[in-house]
Amino acid sequence: MAEPFVSFISLLLKTQPDYALAHPRQKPFNDTLRQAMRKRITVILQRSRPTPTTDTPRLQRFPSIYTDYLESKLMNSANSEEEYSNPRDLEVRIHYLEKEVKELWYRLRHISDRLSALPDTLITQILLYLPTKDSIKTNFLSKRFKDLWLQVPGLEMHSHELAAIQNFIATFLQINRGSRLQKFKITYNGRNVCSHGISEFIAGVINRGVQQLDVGSSTLKRPLTNDLVPVNIYKSNTLVSLKLANVGMQNPPEFGVSLPCLKTVHLEDITTKDPLIVEKLISGCPVLEDLTVFRAFDDNVPVLRVRSLSLKRFCVKFSRARTIHGKEYAVEVDAPGLKYLNFRDNLSDKVVAKNLSSLFKIDIDTQFSFGMSTTITVQIKQAIISDFLKGVSGVRHMIISQPTLKILYAWMNNGAFTKFRNLTRLEASFCTVLLQRLPHFLEGCPKLKHLTLYLLYLKDLEPENLELTVVPQCLLCTLECVEVKEVATVEKAGKKRARYIKKTKVSKHKKKIWIELVRYILENSLVLKKLVLCFSSATNSVLEISEALPTFTIRSPGCEIINHLTSL
Repeated sequence: MAEPFVSFISLLLKTQPDYALAHPRQKPFNDTLRQAMRKRITVILQRSRPTPTTDTPRLQRFPSIYTDYLESKLMNSANSEEEYSNPRDLEVRIHYLEKEVKELWYRLRHISDRLSALPDTLITQILLYLPTKDSIKTNFLSKRFKDLWLQVPGLEMHSHELAAIQNFIATFLQINRGSRLQKFKITYNGRNVCSHGISEFIAGVINRGVQQLDVGSSTLKRPLTNDLVPVNIYKSNTLVSLKLANVGMQNPPEFGVSLPCLKTVHLEDITTKDPLIVEKLISGCPVLEDLTVFRAFDDNVPVLRVRSLSLKRFCVKFSRARTIHGKEYAVEVDAPGLKYLNFRDNLSDKVVAKNLSSLFKIDIDTQFSFGMSTTITVQIKQAIISDFLKGVSGVRHMIISQPTLKILYAWMNNGAFTKFRNLTRLEASFCTVLLQRLPHFLEGCPKLKHLTLYLLYLKDLEPENLELTVVPQCLLCTLECVEVKEVATVEKAGKKRARYIKKTKVSKHKKKIWIELVRYILENSLVLKKLVLCFSSATNSVLEISEALPTFTIRSPGCEIINHLTSL
């Protein structure tokens, strides 16, 4: 056990960060102080543990390695030069550090013992879920694990300098040249990606039947190359999961795309010369089930068309972080088997949703390019929003944000609201201005059973009173559970004066508005079984729920009222 323990300490030493990285604002300790610390640690260790008598060179080096580790650990945790000047304090700290090391070692040994009962093939599958650098660390557990990480059917690397791992990747692939890789994941931060042979590595693992491919940059704002992804990616017979982030994609070959096993695709901030790249990719994936697209303002894909018979989950995100003036975008979803849609597209002027007969859940957080387009009239925009809502009207579970509700009410003010006849669960964020329209929205949800309201207090927009008079059908017939939850206060952008409103005035106004909402729910819900109120402690004390409840007429006698405190 001695040899593995020495390897374990050596590994801990390698994982210790440099002091300058751990404390970027602190002045680093000079060499004299560090040498003095090492001498004091050595004296303490000599008193507490015997000197090794074995002739094994590695064990003979153990005191030096252990001293290096303790010195590094102590220095990285120190806030000043005087922190360990007292010998007794230093000895106590070393005692606790040794205790931590032993506990970690015993936990790892316990895991090792349990893993040792498993066959190598199963252990390598477990190690496949770890980054490669962590998989390598298991080699100190026992002799059996020494080279076992080399048999793991996958690589997961992250590097600031690709040149540093280029040889490692080449060696690993050479050692496993006769086996099929299940996973190849590489995340980089550096430049000149292609010059380090990454594109060739990707092409090689695709030819060797890789199943999960994940390539991208973790920090770079834009792709630095337009041809990182090789052309043979469009003809893989084994690829099951594909994730590309901040990379350029080459145009598909003339003979098209054929990915018969691909089920999951994640495209984030990709660039391409082919405006139909996503459409062609989807058309070549007959079993595609999960698609995520984070669009870039300059991705050269003005119209994102998603047409698939097999697609079950689709997420799209398009923020307003950067735009090209005068450029218009559109998104079209045609997926009869789609069950979940996450729509966070704030830039597309045209949004089309059709043939979504299987849609079960939708999460909407969009402003429908409000304030961005200069060519679309109010009538056209109303028609686009109305058609989109009709396209998703068969949904059963809806999550909708306050900005989206605000835009819907603004654009659809003069028209009838879409009815969601199958909707049974609704989660919506409302400020008091929008709460005034809550009954009108609920009129379009005749089968609603579960309602969750997230209440926002917008200081500059709150009306003096809340008058709720319309009683929708769902309150009378189907609504069984209502949750009312307070979320963090939001101030209107650019309105500095809102910060100076006295807390007492705000609290009294909250009480007046939100108590009226609770009263409206209790006095108009005939089949309500549960009402859950979640307010902050400050709001809860002002609302005085327990004192107010006896004054309400509760129309559903069996209704259970639960009052929770929440932190904002």
